[in-house]
Amino acid sequence: MAAEIREITIKLDTYDDIFSDFDPRPYSQRELSEDFLKEVQRRYMEDKHGRFEVHFTIPSSERDTKEEALIKKRIREHFSQMAKAEHEEIKKTQRRGYVYIAIGAAVLLANVAALFTLHESSWFYQVLSILLVPAGWYGMFTGIGKVIDEPVLSAEKKAVYERFEKANYIFMSEELE
Repeated sequence: MAAEIREITIKLDTYDDIFSDFDPRPYSQRELSEDFLKEVQRRYMEDKHGRFEVHFTIPSSERDTKEEALIKKRIREHFSQMAKAEHEEIKKTQRRGYVYIAIGAAVLLANVAALFTLHESSWFYQVLSILLVPAGWYGMFTGIGKVIDEPVLSAEKKAVYERFEKANYIFMSEELE
């Protein structure tokens, strides 16, 4: 049984509706409109199951197939860049987590070294231990959280961006009533 393809339909007056009003560059370089991006992602999030296509309806008099091909390419490039940025964010967060783990482990090892160097009953060791042990465990637990838990949201965003990068974008003439 073939997977059902869900449609996200966006009504356009002109191609400019897809792009930022503040960016005068040509479509090949122009930034996508925040309103467009929010709307298409909001519609996607309503039902994330299965494959989807984004249909743009536009008046027949405004259609230009060359512009449409360029716009499709630009939309895919945008989502590809966003997916790459999320991938980099995941790696950065995980690297920071490994640093926290290493520092936490080093602090706990420093506590053990202090135990062998100082007498366990000395007031200096007692104070040092009160400072080092919580700091070490904090580093370890925070690092583990950064390696395991924090990248989950970025991974979900990356998956959404990759789906938009691979989606079909179809321009259709709007029938005037």
